[in-house]
Amino acid sequence: MSSRSSSGFEEIESLIYRLFAEKQFALALLALVMVAQLLSAQFLLLRLSPPKSQAAAAPTRDQRLDVACGSGAPRTLTGEAMSAPAASGKVVVVHLPPMQEACLAQVTSASPSELVVGMSDAPSSP
Repeated sequence: MSSRSSSGFEEIESLIYRLFAEKQFALALLALVMVAQLLSAQFLLLRLSPPKSQAAAAPTRDQRLDVACGSGAPRTLTGEAMSAPAASGKVVVVHLPPMQEACLAQVTSASPSELVVGMSDAPSSP
């Protein structure tokens, strides 16, 4: 065995040479066609780009408003009360308390097909 690591294509290449040497031309040609299809598929996959609807950039600081909900009222991360005019037309990012954030991280690590965060009608306890 050679000292350098061999890739899958090098192994297929040696198989094709062996098939030609053993005069198994049909199998050798089939292997060549399979390699060509793999390379073509790899080339096409590398050219793929996400759909325009999914390729949106994250909102900039001017386009978003970061808030945390505490004491029943939303506050900006600087501690100011959130106002409706400040949130108008912006992406509002609600930051969760560490305990809820850890729970959400555990749920998302399970790779669900979809995640829906529900809201409770019951008043929160102090």
